[in-house]
This record gives sequence, structure tokens and C-alpha cells, in this order.
Amino acid sequence: MATGQLPTSIRMLSKKLLFLLAALLIGGTTWAQDIHFTMFNMSPMTLNPSSVGKFEGTVRIGGIYRSQWSSVINNPYSTPSAWIDAPIIRGFRKQDWIGVGLLLYQDKAGSAALSHGAAKLGATYHLALGKSGTTVISIGGHYGGEQRKIDINQIKFADGFIGPDNYNSGQSMDQGRVLGNANYTDIDAGITLSSRLNKTTDFSIGFAMYHLTKPNYSLLGSGGGMGGAQQGQAELPTRSVAHGQFNVALTDKWTVSPMFLFQTMSGNDEIMVQGHAGYLFNKEKDITLRAGVGYRLGDAVSAIVGAKIKDLTVGLAYDINTSDLATVSNNRGGFEIAANYIIKIYKPAVVKPK
Repeated sequence: MATGQLPTSIRMLSKKLLFLLAALLIGGTTWAQDIHFTMFNMSPMTLNPSSVGKFEGTVRIGGIYRSQWSSVINNPYSTPSAWIDAPIIRGFRKQDWIGVGLLLYQDKAGSAALSHGAAKLGATYHLALGKSGTTVISIGGHYGGEQRKIDINQIKFADGFIGPDNYNSGQSMDQGRVLGNANYTDIDAGITLSSRLNKTTDFSIGFAMYHLTKPNYSLLGSGGGMGGAQQGQAELPTRSVAHGQFNVALTDKWTVSPMFLFQTMSGNDEIMVQGHAGYLFNKEKDITLRAGVGYRLGDAVSAIVGAKIKDLTVGLAYDINTSDLATVSNNRGGFEIAANYIIKIYKPAVVKPK
């Protein structure tokens, strides 16, 4: 090896680390610190805690999966999430109701399996306004445990290398300064206003705040020693979310749905706008085909397709990277697939004519 030349394994590791660092900085998007989805309307509990139990049916189950940067790193971002929720009881008034739900997700990336997982319980009170109940204010929250985790046996520091391919963890000065996991509890809250303006138009607009307790999630320690590494301090910033969706029936078959999402976290912003169109393909079988496009400012253009078949809704999305990372990623961004199903165990009332 020539003098001053880094081992091949270190150079490869450095390239991956530089790419990930650039991904965190360029564009200032919040996905660098928290999970996010292009099909945010297909993941209601990660969008806003006040969405729990807001549907017509008995139980709703759903899931979404996102993979990102597979064209750049061997262990790309992988984010599966699943949830179940239900409107369980009436509220203080007969037109109000209460919904409860359970949310699970796991975000993982990199050769050291850096991950962020959570299990949260949610509850929402839905307040119906007016005699017709066409306007609803929903107020809800999440509470649960979260974990940041990393495989410390896969972490290698430059001063531990002996030659290009040999590594001795014992000689690294950084040994013991990285913890295997950090566990903490968290609280989220949100509010949504939804209303039907007339027979052809309805809308919903909401605001949510995540990590209200600003828990300590540090994976860095004070080093080894007799007592082992002690957790450092890293306060998880609050993430604020604003979102909205309008649904307009143009004809008996065509519907358009413009929507937006704004997130901010520790000075990093994400702005996403989308336009969806729905076509009633078969009225008798209740099949609606959907397609849409979206743009995440400074980051990606999204293509979205899906369908609603009775109580089953499915979606597929792909992000085309347009940021300064496009040269490295070959314009390949994230891939998503999602589905949710509403279970109805009651039968609609049958009115006998006289």
C-alpha cells in the first residue's frame, strides 16, 4: 500500500458515510431524523394522531412499506409500519365517538443496522358539530415506547485498522463510546377539522406535534470503564406537521383530490404537494381506480397509483430523485406499497316499504 493511501475498506466506508451525511444535509428534509411516507394519506396514524377511528366500519387494519436509496448503499433505508384502529364507543353526546388504535413501525438502514422502532397506543375524541354532523373536530394523541438501536459489533473506526483488511477493535480509541440502544417513551398529539361542504366537495385539514416530551435518544456514551458506557445527551426535537386534503366530485365517475403536507423538525422543512384523480370503474362492484403525481420541494417527483375495491384500498408510489444527490442515486429515490382494509361486522338496516 502506498504511503498516505487509505485501505480499500476504509475508502468504501467513507464514501457511504459521506453520502449519508449529504443526504441528511441537502434539502433540509425531515426524513433525515424521523420516518416519513410519500403516500402519507395511506398511513393515517403516522400522519396525525387525531385520525384514529375516523372511518365508517368496525375495525381498520393497514400497513405501509418504504425502501429508499437501494441504488446507492447495500443496506438501504427500510421502513415497514402497521396499525389497527377502531371506533369503540359513543362520546358524551350521541353524535360523538371515541376511537382507539395501535401503531407499530421500524426504520432501519446501514451495515450497522441503525434502527428506530416504536409501539404506540392512540386515542381520539371525534366531536360532531351541527344537527347533520357533517363537520367533525377530532382531537387525539399517542403514547408509547420508542427505541434507537445499532449493532455495535459492525461499527469500525479508522484507528482500529491494521492494514487494508484487518481490524482490531481493541486498539480503537472509540471503543465503548457507542451504545447498543436507547429506550424512551414519547407523546404525540394532533387535531383535525373535516367537513362536507356540499354534495360534491369535502375537505380535511389538520395539525400535529410529535415528540412532545423531547426524550433523550443518544447512542453516544462517555466511554468504557468499570461501570460501562454512560448514555450521553441528545434531545429528540419536536416535529410539527400540517396537512390538508380536498375531494371534489367533477362528475358521477371522476373525482380529484389535491393535498399538501408540511413538516418541520429542528429547522429542517419538508413541503409536499400532490394531486390525485379517481375514476369509478365499476359502480356495482364499487371499484375506483386512482392515479396521482406529487412533488417534494427540492427532493423528488412522485408517481402514485392505486385502487379502492369496496373496503380495500391499495397504493403504490415511486420517488424520482431531483435533488443534488441525483447524480449519485441515478434519480432513484424511494419505493412504497400500502394497503388498508375496513372490516364491517354489522349489517346495514333493511327498510321494508309499506
